[in-house]
Amino acid sequence: MAYEFGVRRLSVTPMNRGIEDFFTVKADAEKPLVVGREWKADHLRLKSFEDLHKLWYILLKEQNALFTERYHAKQNRQQMEAPHRLRMVRKSMARIKHVLTERAIEEAAGNEDQRKVMMRLINGPQGPTYVNKAYPNKDEKP
Repeated sequence: MAYEFGVRRLSVTPMNRGIEDFFTVKADAEKPLVVGREWKADHLRLKSFEDLHKLWYILLKEQNALFTERYHAKQNRQQMEAPHRLRMVRKSMARIKHVLTERAIEEAAGNEDQRKVMMRLINGPQGPTYVNKAYPNKDEKP
């Protein structure tokens, strides 16, 4: 399954709806695991906020899967395959936050209160938070 997000194609494996989502399925034991590259800030700047929000949660899921894989490798006293993938995911997530911070500073030019609210949304405990502009208040119902 592939989604088109503008500059680069993003491939996502179908959901298994279980613990299998957190393990890498290796097709052939003889071939090395081929991985892509991390997202660059220049490419992320071209994305909409909604696309960055979706990408954030895809990366979060990938990070959790890699943590699970690393844990099971340690339990079996084995080397995690391609451990640099975790660093690549972390860098991509940091770059998303950087791009969102740039946008917040630019959008709130001169308005310190608005900038503080936006920075709180970007750097919250769950990562970037999406606010539906049609219903900005939680109390409003669609």
